[in-house]
Amino acid sequence: MKRLAVLFCCVLMLFGMTASAQNSNPDVLVWSLVGGDISTLNSALSTDGNSGTVITALFDGLFKVNPDTAQPEPDLATWKVSDDGLTYTFTMNDAKWSDGTPITSKDAKFTYDAIVSDKVQSPRKSDMTAIKSVTAPDDKTLVITLNAPTCTIWGNGFSSIIPLPSEKFKADFSDFMTSDFNLKPTVTSGPYQFDERKAGEYVRLKANPNYFGGAPKIPGLLFNIIADSTTLNQALQTNTIDYAFMYPDQLDQLQQQDRFNTFLYPNANAPIVVMNYQDPDHAQNAYDDKGNPNKLVPNKFFSDIRVRQAVAMGYNKEDVAKTLGENAGSEPLSGPIVPSFYKAYDMSSVKPWEYNPDKAKELLAEAGWKDSDGDGILDKDGVKFEVDLIYSKLVDLWGNAALIMQDQLGQLGIKINIVEQEWSAYLSNVLLPGKFNLSIVGFGGGTEVDGIGYNLLYSKNVILGGGGFNISGYVNPKMDALLDQARTVPGCGVADREKLYTQIQQIAHDDVPYDWLVSTTQVNVLNKRVLNANIGQWDGGAIPHGIIGWSLGQ
Repeated sequence: MKRLAVLFCCVLMLFGMTASAQNSNPDVLVWSLVGGDISTLNSALSTDGNSGTVITALFDGLFKVNPDTAQPEPDLATWKVSDDGLTYTFTMNDAKWSDGTPITSKDAKFTYDAIVSDKVQSPRKSDMTAIKSVTAPDDKTLVITLNAPTCTIWGNGFSSIIPLPSEKFKADFSDFMTSDFNLKPTVTSGPYQFDERKAGEYVRLKANPNYFGGAPKIPGLLFNIIADSTTLNQALQTNTIDYAFMYPDQLDQLQQQDRFNTFLYPNANAPIVVMNYQDPDHAQNAYDDKGNPNKLVPNKFFSDIRVRQAVAMGYNKEDVAKTLGENAGSEPLSGPIVPSFYKAYDMSSVKPWEYNPDKAKELLAEAGWKDSDGDGILDKDGVKFEVDLIYSKLVDLWGNAALIMQDQLGQLGIKINIVEQEWSAYLSNVLLPGKFNLSIVGFGGGTEVDGIGYNLLYSKNVILGGGGFNISGYVNPKMDALLDQARTVPGCGVADREKLYTQIQQIAHDDVPYDWLVSTTQVNVLNKRVLNANIGQWDGGAIPHGIIGWSLGQ
């Protein structure tokens, strides 16, 4: 997703030491969270990247992802797969919660049951659709049966079953959404355990002595919430933080780079312009509680495909790419399958929208948008084409894209007012409840090729409030069918799946359910005082499992 503000001087005052003294502390690794506070430490409820990052330090999953290959490896469990590919039998290892009690299969089953419960509004529900049943015949055994063999079950199913301690919640899930545990977990399964939190400023963790992989060598892990990229670079340069996730343009601005180790990889993330299909004053889920389609009220600006295509070709994405730096390797995207997956899945036949303002003008005119009074702003049926572009300045790229759109689409007669909001408020009040016409955000889909597409495009993920991530309100039965088919191709052969994903990419381009921006490179910056450390491609932003072997020098 994969991301609030506290003045630098306040950080120093809070910890009662100078920046250099804090950095030389051999007991605390300081990790940055840029742009916003966490919203929860319950993995079944998390919708934002900063929460997800802290969660990875606190809770382990049934499996872990190899940081270089993205393949599943044993973590809390090992497993066997039936010959027909339908049944996965997990055997829990001897791991314990931080209070010394065993982590059991019943904890894993409880977590699954909570996610699918009608009492729980979990964005992980769509990840569970491939699962037919989950049973825990004994404390060591978890049996997961699928509806059909599913090619993406690890990244889009099992990865969401991160065991939570069933004894800390009511069995009927009545407190699952509201429990104090969600922000102050009293037991954990990961290398660290919760210590304290000051909202908007920091989350402090301490080493888990009962961690099954061995207690971390670094006793303390402190997450500092940083306002923006400028403050982030200042914090690195003044030794206030040890780790930062950034983009190449930010790295170019970082001074004294020889004091840091950097790990650069293609980023499995899609920055997107979100044009709402729905009227934000009447937004609703795509389906009712019985599974029947709701009649969605169309957005007066963006429900017309001609307008969406006009926007996509009405500003220059090459200009957006250049804001990331001349050597960043950024390129316009054509759909939800991003360059991280191009080696396996060739998407070269689907071309990104090219900058064509003349064609964009024609499409807008065909859709009825004309400047009838000569004021430079298009209008239709007495409505001016003037919209707020609401976003959070979490990533510089989003703000840069907003300014380019404001300028170049403004020349076509679309007036854009840029509205910046604090990340947490933006998520809870704007993006997730669908209270916007136009926005910019980024979405990371994890290790599976359809992780972005399935979440953003599958119609049953049009669930407001964070229950699903189809935030544009896109509904297309053909797209749903292709996404389902690509997940269940017999044998999961790449060549067969590539044909389907090429169709998905093409429709996701032509329909403009989102305007796909540009590819990005992830830059992980780590102070060289952190010893024996490595960050792989699929670690980016999260807490690597290898952190238990890291240490701090002076």
